[in-house]
Amino acid sequence: MAQVQFANGQILSQGSEDDREGCKHYERLCGLVCPLASCSEIYVCRLCHDDAIDSHKLDRHKVAQIVCLKCGSKQPSDRKDCRNCAVIFGNYFCPICHLFDLVEKGQFHCDGCGICRAGGRENYFHCSKCGMCLNNSVKDEHTCVSEVSKNDCSVCMEDLHTSVRPVVQNPCGHMLHLDCRNRIYESNRYTCPLCNKSMTDMSDIWKSMDKGKQQFEIPRELSDFRVNIQCRDCNKSSIIMFHMMGLKCDLCGSYNTSYEGTVDDPEPPDVPADN
Repeated sequence: MAQVQFANGQILSQGSEDDREGCKHYERLCGLVCPLASCSEIYVCRLCHDDAIDSHKLDRHKVAQIVCLKCGSKQPSDRKDCRNCAVIFGNYFCPICHLFDLVEKGQFHCDGCGICRAGGRENYFHCSKCGMCLNNSVKDEHTCVSEVSKNDCSVCMEDLHTSVRPVVQNPCGHMLHLDCRNRIYESNRYTCPLCNKSMTDMSDIWKSMDKGKQQFEIPRELSDFRVNIQCRDCNKSSIIMFHMMGLKCDLCGSYNTSYEGTVDDPEPPDVPADN
């Protein structure tokens, strides 16, 4: 029975019923040898390596050697089965990313992204401008932002492009992790942390605010009070009647607006077509 010692001192005695086939990130039967000469340590996956070491990241594309977790033999990283004991390291194997996975996740390698994705190639398309694979459901309606996937998540500040956590794109085009967006929703906020545009359909909320305004009587001294507003959703400015329950954009109906000042002229100027 072989033993494989990892850089963190852990020793896996393979062959017992209690062995976990891999790590908390992936189920596999091999470990990666870090290609950096000053490191060369063995970790089950690149994420385990990066969690343990702050000085550098494991470059998945440069991995040249792996170690079988069953027999302990070190060998080239160019095949999915062990040269010594013939065990299958992973049912899915990518020779470019050196990704081994025993669990079926619909994995596929995307040349545009330069890495492997999960979820089924038939369900995704690669947007060359955004720099990432997106679900087919948004193919004809998503907002392209150049290389947006190469940015960090604006909530947790972790990488988006290579993240194993689900990533979503807001209507504005900015991306963040799905669980991070859900945390924003849980705090009763619904605007993008980068540009303040609405992240979801707010039409029902706006209708509810319309009804509330109808039931609220404005003080007489404010009944003719006009203000300038800037709409964060349509990016247009307009002049509206002030209301304490909210400043509604007359152009798109959104209440996601900002107060820009009062109007002194007796007649409002022409509303610009765009800003």
